[in-house]
Amino acid sequence: MSLEASPEAPAGASSAETPAGVLDDWGDGAKVRRAWATRGLPAGLVALLAVGLAGTALYIGATAKIDRAPRWSRDLLERAQTHVWRDDWTIAAGLIAAVLGLWLIVLAVTPGRRNLLRLRSPGDAMTVYMTRRTAASFLRHTALASSGVLDARVRMGRRKAVLRVDYHFRDPDELHDELLERLEERAMALTLARVPRVDLRLQPVSGR
Repeated sequence: MSLEASPEAPAGASSAETPAGVLDDWGDGAKVRRAWATRGLPAGLVALLAVGLAGTALYIGATAKIDRAPRWSRDLLERAQTHVWRDDWTIAAGLIAAVLGLWLIVLAVTPGRRNLLRLRSPGDAMTVYMTRRTAASFLRHTALASSGVLDARVRMGRRKAVLRVDYHFRDPDELHDELLERLEERAMALTLARVPRVDLRLQPVSGR
């Protein structure tokens, strides 16, 4: 679980000033914003690349103006002007650049930090998160507390928690109803901003 200062609303702001879709909710399906990552490494790499390319271009342009360009820069300019950009290396470099550019765009428009689930906020200036692993652990221990349950595996998502439960010596319908009720109560007690829907799947250990 983590605490972060929320950039979405200043301290002392009223609920009427909070943007639509950002209000904390107990699970009625309202939109809940995810935690955004800082993206420090990609941003640093892009900045270094941009500075390197801009510095090289500025150096070549400045030296060419005073007729003191080094031989390698003259060769580079000549090759850029006369080369036919159709060979395999050029195509491969273009594809790599396109993939990297698409990757950077995806990083820019997605929040990242998929392992965090937002909790109901205790205040306008604070945002609280729980890890998916922690939430899954709560649900798993709830399932294991029921008689007849041997093991439980949980895949925790933002909207749905899928539980696969191994059991024996229990009526499946009775166990399903009992477990589903307990798991839904536990999911509600987690105080997540969006209460996940519980998808319960039972598997008898005998294989019948």
